[in-house]
Amino acid sequence: MLGFFPNPYPNELFYSICARFQQRVYYTSQISVIRDLFQTKNAIAIVDLPSRLNRFVAALPVGHSYTVDNFIDNHTLLPFYSPFLPRERLQLIWQDMCSDNGSKIHTRLGIVAGFIEIPSHLRFCPLCMEDDRKQFGECYWHRPHQLPGVEVCSTHGVFLQKSRVLTHNRRRISEFVSLEQATQVISPRPIDPLNPRHKVLLKIATDIDWLLNNCRFVPGLEALYEKYLSLVKTNPELVTYTGRIRVQEFLRLFKNYYSSQLLDWLQCPLDEEIRDNWLAQLVRFPKRVHHPLRHLLLIHFLGYTAQEFFELKQAPKPFGNAPWPCLNPVCRFFKKQQIKECQITYNQQNRKPTGTFFCSCGFVYSRIGSDQSLKDRFEFSKIKVYGSVWEECLKAFWEDSSLTLKEISQRLGVRVKTVLRQAGRLKLTFPRPNTKARATELCPSLKPRVFSFIQAPDILESCRKQWLEVIEANPKAGRTQLRSQAPAIYGQLYKYDKNWLLEHLPPPLTNNGTLHVDWNKRDLETMEAVKVAAQYLKQDANRPVWITRTAIANLLDHPGRAWVKRHLNRLPMTAKVLDELAETREEFAVRRVQWAANTFYQENIIPQKWQLVRRASLRKETRELPLVKEAIAAALEVLN
Repeated sequence: MLGFFPNPYPNELFYSICARFQQRVYYTSQISVIRDLFQTKNAIAIVDLPSRLNRFVAALPVGHSYTVDNFIDNHTLLPFYSPFLPRERLQLIWQDMCSDNGSKIHTRLGIVAGFIEIPSHLRFCPLCMEDDRKQFGECYWHRPHQLPGVEVCSTHGVFLQKSRVLTHNRRRISEFVSLEQATQVISPRPIDPLNPRHKVLLKIATDIDWLLNNCRFVPGLEALYEKYLSLVKTNPELVTYTGRIRVQEFLRLFKNYYSSQLLDWLQCPLDEEIRDNWLAQLVRFPKRVHHPLRHLLLIHFLGYTAQEFFELKQAPKPFGNAPWPCLNPVCRFFKKQQIKECQITYNQQNRKPTGTFFCSCGFVYSRIGSDQSLKDRFEFSKIKVYGSVWEECLKAFWEDSSLTLKEISQRLGVRVKTVLRQAGRLKLTFPRPNTKARATELCPSLKPRVFSFIQAPDILESCRKQWLEVIEANPKAGRTQLRSQAPAIYGQLYKYDKNWLLEHLPPPLTNNGTLHVDWNKRDLETMEAVKVAAQYLKQDANRPVWITRTAIANLLDHPGRAWVKRHLNRLPMTAKVLDELAETREEFAVRRVQWAANTFYQENIIPQKWQLVRRASLRKETRELPLVKEAIAAALEVLN
């Protein structure tokens, strides 16, 4: 048991508390510090999410008031991840941090699979150092400054500075280094409040500070997904008729809001070639955990701070929550909360939702929303399917001569006309047993319409004469041209004297009057346009676009674009050039590596290999290809 342990400071990193303890006690070896703190020599110095905290609390001096929960909530980085984890997984991570098994913590958080790494070195704010020394007599490592995405101090609005202390020191895994031991004299570098990029970074840092110190929400992945979905659907441009999100349009607006350079810097790149990117996954039903930084980028894009988002009440669903009542009067579940399935679609003009409800009896009805009161749940706008139960009752009522049509309609919950229509659809006997009237006599509106094609002879003769005059005035015109010259006369003759009209039409044209097309000339013109388009794509300074047949065709002017897409079989030279210019996946990856290296060169940055790979958006299997490996090695050599 320890005889002394320093009191933690506000927002101090657990690693920093242990480092100040080591600095004050003057241990001769690092292993001795680990053994006294964690009662084992197998522990290591962990910056973000330490384990063996039960052992640590048990070793504190007698009379202390600290608990494991206190250290996890106030001095580790777990509160940053908690709101974006499933409750069950959060509980497992909590147990891992308390116990001796901390090897699975980062895997459970999704950090390993999320490709967002914590900073390589511990960081500090020069102005925070000054304030700490004035208030406490010494400075210490602050929690928020060690998280990915935090590049500025939310308190002082200056950029963080990188220390010489590694966050993963593989040579000295048991060493704790205090900020006083690693102190450096560095002038603070304030952010530019008018710089959009700096404003985004400050907003991220502010929200992360709130998540660490004030957020105690753990809504779960499904609740987050529902909230994202309801907020995205407030923009009609991003939703289809069926309520699905237009992912490509959503991606376009998101990339207009955040620059590609900023997303790459935050380790959150978006590759348009990957359909199932992290942004699309966030607005789909959750199947995996994503890094909180990506959630924050989406929340800010939707127009909220983290605090506003988590305190936002769940938007009410247009038809409430399941279950819903069955509205089939002859079903044993009539007006009982039985239906569990509801499909919601949206009107593209007025954006009103329409709910379609399916009962186990086969009855399907729809209602235009949103529901304004509880009474609305027991009404429908339209019956889509009557179902077997309803139809069997109609057949039984139809054969019962003691029931009138009005009584049948009342029992089935529809109008008399609907009863007659459905009886006709089911091919029930007409007239009903022991009745004299037929259905068409009971409901005149159901009688088939009789159209009269009788026209006065003098009017027909006048139309014939006018049509012949039109033909005489346009001897070379085809059928379509003649019809456009006299549409009213053509319509009269087609309706009342069709046989005569067909006899007095010119023979159909085989090529519809189109002049002969010189496809060889078109082939030469299109081939040159394709070369120009491909060269433009290669020389574009923006993020590279995969040079495919479609990408080249989309750059062509009309009608060249249509010729390539629809009549490429008639353009052999163009097809050959397209095959030569189109890139393979490996060639496209090499060009992305070259582009990424060039951007680093312009920014005067010497990147590590993983940074180059990330900016080039290379998948694991892609970066193992021979040409890609050579391109990566060559780019790193040139940059170094």
